[in-house]
Amino acid sequence: MYGSRRTSRMACVGLTLLISSGWTASTTNAALDNQVVQGWAGYVVRAGADSFTAAHGRWVQPRVVCNRPGSAAAFWIGLGGATRYSRALEQVGTSADCSDRDQLSFSAWYQLWPAPAVELPVAVRPGDLLDGAVSVDGAAVTIVLRNLSTGAAVTREIVMWAPETDSAEWIVEAPAMCFARCTLLPLATFPSVTFTETTATLGIHTGMIADSRWIQSRFTMGISKGRTLATPSSLLEGGSSFKVVRSHY
Repeated sequence: MYGSRRTSRMACVGLTLLISSGWTASTTNAALDNQVVQGWAGYVVRAGADSFTAAHGRWVQPRVVCNRPGSAAAFWIGLGGATRYSRALEQVGTSADCSDRDQLSFSAWYQLWPAPAVELPVAVRPGDLLDGAVSVDGAAVTIVLRNLSTGAAVTREIVMWAPETDSAEWIVEAPAMCFARCTLLPLATFPSVTFTETTATLGIHTGMIADSRWIQSRFTMGISKGRTLATPSSLLEGGSSFKVVRSHY
């Protein structure tokens, strides 16, 4: 269904999240504000030992420039994967991929890590408003992605062994190329992306990122020598929205 390069790339969407970043979740009541990590940027919420059952968010697919051959950018929401000890991650999102000849393509996908990513039959173009949701009920994972600009929508219900639900997240990521090991791809250039209507569900309670029932952590995507690639803003619109701005070098 995919070419070999794209299959390998999509298989590692999300792999560079907290699972491999070396970050350990805070056990205090204070948010970890604007920590610098490798490969991704955005917000993560946790509620101690409590489990989330759903995450939701919207974003407008940004215009992307292929600044380097093979560069890419992914935009997604998900559950799980919040510590170096994590063994699972459930996510849905969109990607912009630049070929070795700087040809740009967009795609929609979901991934139940450690399984490979699966492309969804939803066309994506710059300026499209996407609405994504992930929910977990026992071993049943429901993935929903809607392109509100075109009316296209898809729902997938999958049985997953041991899904992880101890966190919810809204992320911009530099995906990885995986063969014997995974290597981060260069982050493609885009002006910014804004996540809106972000909610997480814990039991019967649904709240936005800033909800007092959980701890919020903000993360900037960094590279060597103290430079940053993508920086999330403080929470906006009462705590339900934030913008990630791409740095340019």
